[in-house]
Amino acid sequence: MRRRALVLGLPGAVAMAAALPRGVRARSAPTPIRLGQSAPLTGPLARIGSECRDAARAVFADCNAQGGIDGRPIELVTLDDEDRAERTAVNVKLLASQHQVVGLFGFVGAGAHRAGARGAADEGLPYIAAFSGSQELRSGLLPGVFNLRAGHVDEVDYIARHTRQVGIRRVSLVAEYNSQGWELRDALLAAFESRGDSVASISSVDHEGSAYSLPGAVFSVLAGQPQAILLGADHVASARFVDAVRAAGFTGLFYTLSTVGGSALMERLGPQAAGVSVTQVVPFPWTTASSLGRHFQGFCQRHRLEPSFAGMEAYLAAQLVIDALRRARESTPQSLAAALEALPPRDFGGFVGAFYAKSRRTAAQVDLTVFSRTGKFVK
Repeated sequence: MRRRALVLGLPGAVAMAAALPRGVRARSAPTPIRLGQSAPLTGPLARIGSECRDAARAVFADCNAQGGIDGRPIELVTLDDEDRAERTAVNVKLLASQHQVVGLFGFVGAGAHRAGARGAADEGLPYIAAFSGSQELRSGLLPGVFNLRAGHVDEVDYIARHTRQVGIRRVSLVAEYNSQGWELRDALLAAFESRGDSVASISSVDHEGSAYSLPGAVFSVLAGQPQAILLGADHVASARFVDAVRAAGFTGLFYTLSTVGGSALMERLGPQAAGVSVTQVVPFPWTTASSLGRHFQGFCQRHRLEPSFAGMEAYLAAQLVIDALRRARESTPQSLAAALEALPPRDFGGFVGAFYAKSRRTAAQVDLTVFSRTGKFVK
């Protein structure tokens, strides 16, 4: 009899809860502050996408454990885009309409360069810390873009300075025939010509590095007799090109960018990966020489994460987003964008991080690593 009375009383209890003032209900179940992310969680880039997501979520979890933002937890909603830009565009609409996010954070892969930012502009959402070096995100033409990492132009310029220092004068470029490939071409030409050098050759491959595009690319590159080749295509195409050009007799060096030369490329290359030089735009994740390195190592141990460059970048970006959310007057896209705009640089103890659109707030921070025979990045 008593059980029946309790069951019968439930509808009334629900009605009473619904009738409570909004402030009372909010205290019992705070509404989360949602950020949206589109990243490859399946496919060849799934490892990088997962590393970015997991590191950011762990940073937000630490913040939530300390009370969140005025009692409200931060929630990162991540949708899989399979490294397809067209899927990224769909995910942006879903994140805005269904999940009601206040900002888009940490996009990874093909959609990070353009589709994500354009979708964010259409939805009136800030576009924060994309894992992209695209110049379009740094042109000031797209509203609400907040970059953390150095751009492709910075990375290419670093490579040009390094090759000159080690006596390499003839460098070729292999990229895809698209906006990103054109950016790399222009950046490489400008970097070399400003130093009185010239680019040996420039060639393109298709997105998959198909048998149709590879022979022409290999022939064109080798005709320039380069001492080194800059890989700027998708990691699948870049790996296939390396195999093909090595088979054709090339014995020189390979350089690549942070967005290309991650674990996915190295795994595809296998033994061929040894000696590939890769630019990096965040501090070395496996060092304990700096306070940032020690904090990151402890963070990874605490959350059972494997240290990685992608994880380090997400770790830094997520902390800056928390700083902005704490400064924002309201949890709205407009307030968050204003807080991001006014957010001062932060010294992490070995890395000074700041968001920027067109005008950089801190000097570009680029370093060079080499993939070793033991399967690790070394400085």
